[in-house]
Amino acid sequence: MTSAQKLTAATARRAEAQVRQRYGNCSGMWIERRQKDAGFPAPTFFGGLRFWRLSDLQGWDESQKAKPRPRASRAFKPVRS
Repeated sequence: MTSAQKLTAATARRAEAQVRQRYGNCSGMWIERRQKDAGFPAPTFFGGLRFWRLSDLQGWDESQKAKPRPRASRAFKPVRS
């Protein structure tokens, strides 16, 4: 990769629609909840529109892969008769 390509990759930005599509056509509320609860990167606003750095999104993806997800207990309690 040339230095110009590295600079472009580091500063590349994604619009909200692209970010939502990246995460399975999620809602805007899903993004806001991830920002509050899971450390999703904060957007930059240009003219009232939200944009994210591609490098920030990739970093968040990697951090999520590293974390084990808690699972609900599947232990069944016996029913009393």
